[in-house]
Formats: sequence, structure tokens, C-alpha cells
Amino acid sequence: MAQHREEGSISAAGGATLSVRWVQGFPKQNIHFVNDSTICYSSGNFVIFINIETKKKTVLQCMNGIVGVVATNIPYEVVAFSDRKLKPLIYIYNFPGLTRRTKLKGNVLLDYTLLSFSYCGTYLASYSSLPEFELALWNWELGVILCKKSQPGVDVSQMTFNPMNWRQLCLSSPSLVTVWTIERTNQDHHLKAKSVKLPLEDGSYFNEKDIIFPESLPKDLIYGPILPLSAVAGLVGEEAETFRPKDDLYPLLHPTMHCWTPQSELYVGCEEGHLLMINGENLKVTVLEKIEDISPMGGRKLFSPVTIAYQKGGVLASGIDGFVYSLIIKESSYKVEDFLQVEEHVGHMMFSPSYKMLLIQAGKGSVYIYTFGEEPTLDKILEACDGKFQAIDLITPGNEYCMTATYSGDVCIWRIEDGTCISRLSLNTPTTVLACSPSSFTAAVGTVNGSVHFIDTLETASPEEIHMVHLSDSEIQHLLYDQRGLFLLAGTLQGYIFVINAKPSSSFQIFGYIGTT
Repeated sequence: MAQHREEGSISAAGGATLSVRWVQGFPKQNIHFVNDSTICYSSGNFVIFINIETKKKTVLQCMNGIVGVVATNIPYEVVAFSDRKLKPLIYIYNFPGLTRRTKLKGNVLLDYTLLSFSYCGTYLASYSSLPEFELALWNWELGVILCKKSQPGVDVSQMTFNPMNWRQLCLSSPSLVTVWTIERTNQDHHLKAKSVKLPLEDGSYFNEKDIIFPESLPKDLIYGPILPLSAVAGLVGEEAETFRPKDDLYPLLHPTMHCWTPQSELYVGCEEGHLLMINGENLKVTVLEKIEDISPMGGRKLFSPVTIAYQKGGVLASGIDGFVYSLIIKESSYKVEDFLQVEEHVGHMMFSPSYKMLLIQAGKGSVYIYTFGEEPTLDKILEACDGKFQAIDLITPGNEYCMTATYSGDVCIWRIEDGTCISRLSLNTPTTVLACSPSSFTAAVGTVNGSVHFIDTLETASPEEIHMVHLSDSEIQHLLYDQRGLFLLAGTLQGYIFVINAKPSSSFQIFGYIGTT
């Protein structure tokens, strides 16, 4: 969910001239580096840029509605994003000038799902959803499609260029890993795909030819040798070699994430907990064996990798347990070390262009930067509030801060000047309504279970709960202070109105209640 604050003036003719001051939203897609000191992500109709050092935010508005997918090209310092409308377009803007370089128009009907820049040259790959399921290679500087290929019904969850060879592109999903080769003759470009043969769920290999054409087939004394099923089906050539009946299924590994190495190899993390190494040339698959767990936490089981990022000598991998692991790889085996712990499960990781920082994006939307050095630090860049916003109110006196409450129970204080969340307090219960007192630095928060929580807001960086009163078995739907802040009225779903002394010195004494029809 995104919050937008807009300032502007109303013209004499009644038209409004609005300018965006700040946008506050939480990333649901992956965050990207634009350069060594700036990250960006989409939020509603905007792309938000955050300077890691100064925490300053810059916004870029999509004039045609909601921003779709985003990608960045670090050498050229440009950002590309699609819009979400019928027959979507792809826009490419400079950074930090935020001037439009070009607009790409293809034949996609509904939506782009993935964008990826090559590490060298002016190439951009795009993938679309149904009905086309189209992979396209663009020269974004010229604004033309060089080649494209459709794969009806094939959903792709990740798409990356080989950093050492722009002619290779890897597309992966929970059911397949495909390496595409871009072949070029003069000015003609062609896409050629080769699928990786994944091992079985237990990590073992099988040979389809041995299954379909065993070395020794049993013979029937009357009818002669038993023929392979492909021969019975009348198939010849390559179809005969790869034919398998629909009911002859072998459960395979399910990839969750992949990354390239400088040696043009692929590391692939799987849902079952296996780590694969794939040769980028012949696509030979090696299941890496965990030979040692030197975690100081005492042999914790490595969860299935949700995200992985390449580092010298191995990869960093994370799962749903909130830990980031260092996997030190040597030949066909690896050992596991604890790298760091985050407050919540990690959904995405990537290195800065200089590899001096690691961006860690938590599943709920919080963003951390881990800085390598003599004294490594973990800094929270973006504080996410988990859940749907239920209420918002200004902290009086003045209009420097406001407070929000979410359904999940998070109460946050924001600095209005720049839209920064400066603190968060969890009530651990779904909230419904919020009101700030005009006479003291306190706020009242109503909940689904019929309680009212009173929050001390004097120290905006560290609010704390100072009192709680249970009023009813039905949820609190209304909270209202009188103008002087002497009384607080609380209305419940069952129609009762409670009158509460709003002064903290009275311990928020309840005067009584009345029923309504």
C-alpha cells in the first residue's frame, strides 16, 4: 500500500496544479540499485529512489497509471519500468535527471512480468504474461525489438543475463530452468532455447534413454520382443528419444532462485533444499553436496533458499528462518556458515555495484543495507508496516508528525516533512481506529477485541504503551476526543458509547457508558 502526499495550488478557473512532495510505500517487488548510493522500487503510480547515505527520497511518476515491473542499468544509470494498462508500454528514464530517454512499444496485450538489462551494451529483455508469454530482446537505445519468441502457457519467475556474455539469458520458474542463446547474423538476431534437465526430487539423476530404451528387453515367446512405448506410438527421431507417457511421471526438483557466476556457471537453489551448479555451455547439472555445517548455531538445517546472491568463492543464501548463510563452494561440495541474522525472513538480496554493500529485502517490505568492512553494520533503510492501514491522525500540537495504525497491530509514527517512518510499536492485535489527544502527548488505539490501548507519543522515536482498558467483547469502531481533550468517546460495534477521562493523570478512568439503538 502506498501513501501519497501532494501539494499544489488551485487556479482561478477551478483547475488544480499539483506537485508530488513525497510518496511512502512498501515494496512488493524486488528493489534495485541504480548506482552505488541509490536504490529504487515501485509504489503505486511512482518509482521511489532512496539515497542510502542521506536517506533522501526522489520520486518519478508514471503518467499512465500504476507502475508494473522495474529494472535498472547501472553502467548507463537508467531505469526502465512498464505501466499496467491495456497494451502496456516500457519507459526508460535517466537518473538522477529523471528525463525520459525513450518509450518502447511492443505487441503485448495485458502486462509485462519481467524486465532485465544486459550488463554490457544497450540490450533489454522483457517477458509478458498471458496471452503471449513472449520473450523479447530490445535495443532500448534505438527503441526496436531485435527478436522475440513465444512460449504459450509458460510462466517465468526470474530472468537474468549472463554478466560475462550478453548472448546468454537464463529464465527459471518452479518447474524449469531454460538457457536462451541469442544468435546473431549481421543485423539479424534469433533466440534459441535449451532446457536444463533437472534431477529428481531426492537429488538423484536418471537417464531417459535408459528408461525408454533399456539395454535388454524381455521377449515374448509368441509375439517376439516387447517394443518401447515410443515405437508402439509410431514415433521416430528425437520425439522417440524423449517420449514419455503422461502417466509416466518422475517428480523433479523445484527451482526457487538462480544466479550467474563470472565463470558463466549457474547456481540454482531448490525448494527441496538442494543446491545445483549448471555449466553454462553444455548445461550439465551437478548436485552440490553439503559436506560440513560449521554454523555456530549448532547444525541448523538449511531451509530451501528463497534468494541467493553470488560472492567470491560461493554464494549467500537465505530462507524463511531469517538467517543469511554463506555457502563456501569447492568443486562439487560446499559447507555452510552463518553470515547474519535479520529480524524477519528474507525475500531478496543483491550486491551494490562496488560489492561493498549487500541489500537485504525482508518479506514484509523492510529494507536493510549490510556494509562490509572492518566493522560491518546492518542498517535499516526502510521500515515497513505490515498490514492494511486502518486509521491516521496528526500528533498534536503542530503538524510535524502523524500516526498510523494497521490491521496487523502495528502503530507507526511518521515525519510529515519527508514521509519517513521513524518508529514502530506492535500491539500484537488487529486494530480498527486511532485518535490523538489534543491536550497531551497520548493517542488511543481501538482494536477488534474491544480494547483501547493508550500510547505515549512524547518521544516520537520510541513510543510506548502506557495503559490498556477492555471495554467490550465487540470491536471498537469509533474514537473521538472533545476539542479540549478532556474526554474520550469510544463507540463499539454493539452500539455502546463509553465516556473516558482523557487525562493520563487519571489513568484514563471510565466514567460510564450508554446504549444506543
